[in-house]
Amino acid sequence: MRAFRTAGLVFCVALTGAGAAFAQQGETHGLGPNESYMMATAGASFGDQQAATFGAEFGEPITKHVHAYATFNYFDNLLNEAAENDLANLSAVLTRLTATPWVLSGNDRGLSFSGGAKYVMASGSPVRPYVGAGPGVINIRRTIYESARGEISDEVLAVFGAPDGAIDADKEGTFRPFAEVLAGVGVAAGRTYVDVGYRYRKVFKTSEPLTFSQFTVGVGMRF
Repeated sequence: MRAFRTAGLVFCVALTGAGAAFAQQGETHGLGPNESYMMATAGASFGDQQAATFGAEFGEPITKHVHAYATFNYFDNLLNEAAENDLANLSAVLTRLTATPWVLSGNDRGLSFSGGAKYVMASGSPVRPYVGAGPGVINIRRTIYESARGEISDEVLAVFGAPDGAIDADKEGTFRPFAEVLAGVGVAAGRTYVDVGYRYRKVFKTSEPLTFSQFTVGVGMRF
């Protein structure tokens, strides 16, 4: 919940900064057909967990309405419900076997890279809605904690594995392909560029379904 509150605070700061940037612009106009942009983003991911997410994006125009984009994102926790249930069941089994309390919890940190195309509407306007899609790859690293014993990731994964299939238990980090669809609104004011967006991602090659949404606010510059 601390990470989720942090994301909310970053949202507010980003919006405040965007408003100040707009107020300082003497001239407001839309992103030109031959202009690129670069921005930093912050927000929250919503799936079986709610957690903070941060990233960066670069965009390059291909045609008047089509822009290519490349995005890097950090996800604080993508642990799915199946993995959470597995850890709860394992806690109960270990408690019975050892006659001492076991409380296991997990965290799936994610690092992703994706790229694709956006169809940008309202050409020539400072407010430009868009939709888009693209493929990507995500690296997921699972960390497992026990309330009294600290981190015991290697021990748990070596003996019990990862039945949900989101990670390979014998690897420190697991790469999985995914696809994303996105929608949002970009706003241009002078050289300032602000983006409010939504993305839906589906991760492939997992035993249990792994999907999550992401809401972000981005602030950057165009050039």
